[in-house]
Amino acid sequence: MNTSIHLIDGLARRASHLYTLPNVAVRVLELTNQPQVDSVALRECIEKDPALTTKVLRVVNSSLFGLRRPVSNLGQALALLGTKPLKLLVLGFSLPTGLFSGVEASTLQWYWRRTLTKAVAAREICETLGRGSADEAFVAALLQDLGMLLLIQELGAPYADLVDKARQHRCDLLALEAASLGFDHTTLTALLLADWGLPKAIIDTVAWEPDANADAAPPGAQRSDLERASVPPEGEHGHDRVGGVVHLAEWIARLLADGRADALDRLLEIGERDFGLKPQGLHALVASLQDKVAALAEGLSLELSESFDYRELMAAAHVRLAEAAADAAGELLRVGAASPGLAGEMQSVSEAAARWAHRSTRPVPTEAVNDSPPSCGAIAALPARERETVGPNPIGRSAPRRCAAPTVRGGGSSLQPQDHRGPNRSAEIDGGLLGHLTAAVSVCRQSRCPLSLLLVELSHSDALVLNRGLEGFRRFRSELETACRRLDHGPATCLAHGEAGFAVILKGCDRQLAVRLGNALIEKFARAVPPADIDQRALTTISVGIAAVSLPPRNFPAQDLIQAASRCLYGSRSCGGGVVKSIEIY
Repeated sequence: MNTSIHLIDGLARRASHLYTLPNVAVRVLELTNQPQVDSVALRECIEKDPALTTKVLRVVNSSLFGLRRPVSNLGQALALLGTKPLKLLVLGFSLPTGLFSGVEASTLQWYWRRTLTKAVAAREICETLGRGSADEAFVAALLQDLGMLLLIQELGAPYADLVDKARQHRCDLLALEAASLGFDHTTLTALLLADWGLPKAIIDTVAWEPDANADAAPPGAQRSDLERASVPPEGEHGHDRVGGVVHLAEWIARLLADGRADALDRLLEIGERDFGLKPQGLHALVASLQDKVAALAEGLSLELSESFDYRELMAAAHVRLAEAAADAAGELLRVGAASPGLAGEMQSVSEAAARWAHRSTRPVPTEAVNDSPPSCGAIAALPARERETVGPNPIGRSAPRRCAAPTVRGGGSSLQPQDHRGPNRSAEIDGGLLGHLTAAVSVCRQSRCPLSLLLVELSHSDALVLNRGLEGFRRFRSELETACRRLDHGPATCLAHGEAGFAVILKGCDRQLAVRLGNALIEKFARAVPPADIDQRALTTISVGIAAVSLPPRNFPAQDLIQAASRCLYGSRSCGGGVVKSIEIY
């Protein structure tokens, strides 16, 4: 399997144990995932964390939201904003403090200036141009660079030095990461958010990738910058619109927070071509950002790096752009590979990643960082507070979402499946699976490798419950889970799927290999049936459906894999189980 997949999957798995969401965020997710959201319970949940409540109210009352009258409590905030914006604010501000521990002060201050600039810019673009959800764009931009902090924690000084040098040389950090690791930190962020169970729309936006468009590039531009530099016209999916907005906001952050005057040319091009944003409109947008970024930082009790006047930065960038055109320099957009001063840092990061991957063969530690309840002051503190260790699944906190056991509802001898058993039963797709699969699509696209989804279930679950009872059903389901966990394909991701089955995400696995794994799974499960149950083997067969894509194209919809695999699973079940049905998506 591609080594970069091993590395990024291992990093995400370790992070899901070490950096878990605070209790209040987990509870907010649970409450807002219900068909009918209990606004009273939601308000009471958030109010249990006074620091978070204060933070949310400060931000809601800031110039960022522009409310006509101030709000004094969460009840008013809910009434004015609604459940979804408040939920997204809570998730955006409830971050594990362990991610910030030990990060150098100047790096952390730069991180926050960059992140807040991008988040405010994304919100303002949505509000000004009417493109997508302003709240989703704000939170996605706020979270998109968390992978950078995770890499600092896990790879240590070599990666931190690369970040520092990239800032000094005004280079494209994403391109440096892709060259050194085989992926960039935004893809790692998407995997982490999927493990946390954040909404799919946020994961989609974080993982969104623009088209490569070399023809539209300015002279001298390098491919690694270009691959992230072109936003397609507004698509039919919401995440296409919001993803494009966050991408434009990223270029604004490169200009204003990173000090990359060379980003202006590309920013002007993207803004006008894809959003109809004229230079005058872009200048007006930039002029409105500084005060709102400062207000947001104050509301979050964050100390930013040295203050810059955004309008002066824009003016200086125009001057540099004009000078470069006059001199025909043609080398405005740079990547780290073009700078000999960064070759050593890139090699050090690659070596650190190799050492990390070698060490990761040891078991993931059971300790987890206890970040409940978090406070923005703690996040902003330099240095951050010490970690406290707890057990692998502290009370009130959800366990990592990999291979979660399904729940059998009801009593007696009947099994009540949550979804109907026709070929289109995936119409209501599980959000947890979709989030994980969306992140996997991004990983495999960056690594240029295949991706397969294997769906497996007990073929005759209803009859099995009637004949063997709930205990017998649970025993066979447990055997199936064990067999899925032991598939011979590296770090496969296993998730509960429906009442009687599992979904296994196979990164770096083509259709042919996935079919072999599916047949091996059928054989393993058959061997696991106790001799006493041989006479009822027909009841204990399993059905397997597989969908594969040889190389996910840009912004490939993950739900297509789920729907295709579900149809194959239905075909296997219709044959009585014990066979693998598969399809390849082109």
